[in-house]
Amino acid sequence: MFNTVEEAYDWLFQQKKLSKRKDLSRIERCCRELSLMPSFPMIHIAGTNGKGSTASYIKNILKHTDRHVGLFVSPYVVCFNERIQINDRMISNAEILYYANQLKEYADGYFHKYADCIPFFELTLLMALWYFKDRKIDMAVIECGVGGLLDATNFLPYDLAVITNVGYDHMNTLGNTLEEIALHKLGIVKENMTCLTCVEDALKPLFISYAERIHANMVFVDKEVKDISLKQHTWFTYKEVSYHAGLLAKYQAYNAALAIEAVRFIEPDIPYDLIQAGLESTFWPGRMEWVSHKPEILLDGAHNIHGIRGLVDSLKVLAAGRRVSVLFSALHDKDFKAMIAELDSIAARYYFTTIEDKRSTEPMEFAKFTKRPYQIVSSYTECLDTAVKELAEDELLLITGSLHFISSVRSYLMNKIQ
Repeated sequence: MFNTVEEAYDWLFQQKKLSKRKDLSRIERCCRELSLMPSFPMIHIAGTNGKGSTASYIKNILKHTDRHVGLFVSPYVVCFNERIQINDRMISNAEILYYANQLKEYADGYFHKYADCIPFFELTLLMALWYFKDRKIDMAVIECGVGGLLDATNFLPYDLAVITNVGYDHMNTLGNTLEEIALHKLGIVKENMTCLTCVEDALKPLFISYAERIHANMVFVDKEVKDISLKQHTWFTYKEVSYHAGLLAKYQAYNAALAIEAVRFIEPDIPYDLIQAGLESTFWPGRMEWVSHKPEILLDGAHNIHGIRGLVDSLKVLAAGRRVSVLFSALHDKDFKAMIAELDSIAARYYFTTIEDKRSTEPMEFAKFTKRPYQIVSSYTECLDTAVKELAEDELLLITGSLHFISSVRSYLMNKIQ
């Protein structure tokens, strides 16, 4: 039995798959044996980028309708508790400890009975479902971990599917072409289901063909998004109505539009002011987050080429006329060559560093792919301190390349600011 939440985390993080997942029978069996199969409505969200933001918009809008809305997302930026939320409340450490103890007892019995280990992500999902059941929520928004087709979340009976976009990421799992990756994402769309998406034009024929084959309703939201502008908020029109979202980036207009359409699927007559209140109040740490204005420091968790392109596109507006320094690190299994090539269009100089992760990349590897001036400091805290110290008054420091990296940097910065 765990006595502290740290002991619970140690156990959770050590739980690994014994073999590559080939189907969803294990998580479905666990859910049924624990009597956790949900009876409340659920929205399922997949996509290369924007899943967490879209899920948070949906949750924040629907909570204004007096619903208790469960939210399951991954990964986290600030703390594990972010993964499981109800309205504005994250699961507490005491609750994590309670459910981890229940799950440990069950997992030990499961291993004895089936000679199989329940891995971390599936245990976390079971924790969320158990918590949601005990709290008697009204509905849930569930984000995929990786892909869709064989993602552990994909066994549940969803009412609506949302696919934000498709880009190159997790190719070792999902495939080497956009079409292969898209088919994994499309795996969350079931027969006669509605799917909302902002997928790029080149993939729309594939999405249409897939929907026709399984008699699903495919709704492309992006063509109705217009007049995007970035000020203190992300302003845009959707279906000729003006909105502004609390998260700042061009791509947030599309995430917000998906959320608007998803909410209307659940509650068709929801008033405009509730939608707007939910969009405006949404905050998601590490997504185009200004952690300081004096000096100007911006964090963004872009960790693949699709996310970096969206970041660069927004910064060309937000940082127009200003010099941009980039503090960068990335995992070795990411296409950091392409990411740096994209960042070169806005970067005046780089600070390259490493991550406390077994998949970290030696900073010198990054330097091979830019002609911009750079410094290499292996310690990310020393690297950050150097970058901030050298920042000019009219200069912006962008920190990006990995969610894990910006999580560590954000924690360090927040402690310094306090």
